Amino acid sequence: MPNSPIEKTTQDYLQSQNRNPFMEISLPDASLRLIQACGRLIRTETDTGKITIFDNRLTTKFYGKQLLNALPGYNIVVE
Repeated sequence: MPNSPIEKTTQDYLQSQNRNPFMEISLPDASLRLIQACGRLIRTETDTGKITIFDNRLTTKFYGKQLLNALPGYNIVVE
């Protein structure tokens, strides 16, 4: 869902070109935000920590695997 007139216009333009705004805007943005959030916990190779994500869309939606695969070299456990 667009939050600003610019985002709405961009979304409308992509749709008019038969392109998918979710795949071209929302998913890359979510991926970047997830990587940045995880990076705030793990800053060096010697840092350790656990990142717990309770959003089941990572395992139930088609784009979840893309988001998880974007994370750099973490040991990912899905329970």
